[in-house]
Amino acid sequence: MEISLITIKKTVVNFLRRYHVVLFSVIVLGGLVVAVFVLNTIITSSAENDNYIPTENSVSFDQETIERVNQLKSRDEAQQELDLSQGRINPFVE
Repeated sequence: MEISLITIKKTVVNFLRRYHVVLFSVIVLGGLVVAVFVLNTIITSSAENDNYIPTENSVSFDQETIERVNQLKSRDEAQQELDLSQGRINPFVE
């Protein structure tokens, strides 16, 4: 058997013609696996923040807001009855 550029080319072409679907599937699945591993390492490394010092975000209400909240009525307290004697009014009627 003589090794030449033409025989190597024919061998490679025959191999690709025969196994192109399998090779494509292996390459695509391998790429997906690599992408998942890379994303997983990025997510896990970004979750580890040992040197993170949170800024102080203290939430406080002023006295006026506290008084307004305390003035709200509960559902059980007496409510004014709605006056429904006039019924519904159609705004499109002249």
